[in-house]
Amino acid sequence: MKRRRKGTWVLGMVMLMLAAFAFVPAADASQGTGWTAVIKPANHAQDVDPDALVTLVFPDKVKAKTGKDLTNSSIPSLVKLVNSKKRNIPYTAKWDSGKKIITIDPVGDLEAGERFTVTLVENKLKDGQGRLNRGVSSTFTTKKAVDKIAPVATILPGHGAKSVKLDEKVTIQFAEPVMLADGTALSSKLARQLVEVTDKYGKPVAHSVTWNKSKRTLTIKPKGKWQPHSSYQIDVRPHLLKDEAGNRNPGQRTQFTTAGK
Repeated sequence: MKRRRKGTWVLGMVMLMLAAFAFVPAADASQGTGWTAVIKPANHAQDVDPDALVTLVFPDKVKAKTGKDLTNSSIPSLVKLVNSKKRNIPYTAKWDSGKKIITIDPVGDLEAGERFTVTLVENKLKDGQGRLNRGVSSTFTTKKAVDKIAPVATILPGHGAKSVKLDEKVTIQFAEPVMLADGTALSSKLARQLVEVTDKYGKPVAHSVTWNKSKRTLTIKPKGKWQPHSSYQIDVRPHLLKDEAGNRNPGQRTQFTTAGK
């Protein structure tokens, strides 16, 4: 019986200790600064529109730490907006005391595909009970820029060129990587279909076409040489190529005149 009583006593003490631990106050509560704002865009948000506004919503009416009412001009000392390099992003601010919302409007659109952090600085505001705010931050990433520019080439000799050498090659260089419209990798074997070469009468001119992937360049060479004092036209056929974003190439044309012998 004595052993049972001792065991019961020990078990009772353990339960009392666990109960005591259960009532230890939370860290925030012990600091007396358990309130803050809700920031949008939310922390870790992705694909945020570069023209999005940033808002901070408060749970209750707030004033500056000094007791003064908030104004639009006082917001920059409370809220910081920086990019991934910790550089401050200029913005205009609006305080709506009725809705208890701070609205941040960055000057111009935010940079696409960039990471930004908005921070409410701690101990700058107090609520109706006189409690100071807890600092809070939200880091979000804007959408990457969408490529809507068609892959355009630089053609040499340029349009209207004169006195072109009889052995000069024509180069068609793209500013970005391109492939065939169906996604097939471009090669010299497949490149011939992309270009037409004609003389001043519109007759086809025998030629070869090679593709240099690293230089993103088509090179056109006539069979033999260009004829002296002759005009030629080079046409890049439209919509047969696309860039990595899926934009199709436009048709392009250049005309030139060769020199004498």
